[in-house]
Amino acid sequence: MKKEEIGGVEHIDFYRNLRDRIHSFAKQKGKGYQYLEYLLLAPDFFYLLVRLMLDKRVPIKAKAKIGIVVIYFLSPFDIIPEALLGPIGFADDLVLAVWTINSLMRSVDREVLLEHWPAEQNLFITMEKIMAASDNWLNKGPYQKLKKFFREKVLGR
Repeated sequence: MKKEEIGGVEHIDFYRNLRDRIHSFAKQKGKGYQYLEYLLLAPDFFYLLVRLMLDKRVPIKAKAKIGIVVIYFLSPFDIIPEALLGPIGFADDLVLAVWTINSLMRSVDREVLLEHWPAEQNLFITMEKIMAASDNWLNKGPYQKLKKFFREKVLGR
């Protein structure tokens, strides 16, 4: 894990560590892995979520949703565990992040989202592609659990 010192305090940079792990996985799998282009964006979606949490223009209720997803990203216990599957385990984290950001588009200005998006790809087109691929990407069991988690914990339904 990469460590960085800020203000005399050493901490682990989750974003950089996540990015390094997924890029290392990508080198091993090569372009043959069907959803590699999306997995490579998982750190960028994590970064976007964290930046939105810190933005004063984002409503408190939206920040609560974002907080749940950030915790899910950081948690070793999730539907598709990274500990067992490596970077493929970030598929559920990524889909949950995209669903959450999509749900925020009613309460957060698109310009705010774009301002914090660190990747070169178009955020909204990328989100559409990931949402379309999620049915095929996650088989029915984990996908249904993730939908249930999203509805209950993130949307509060």
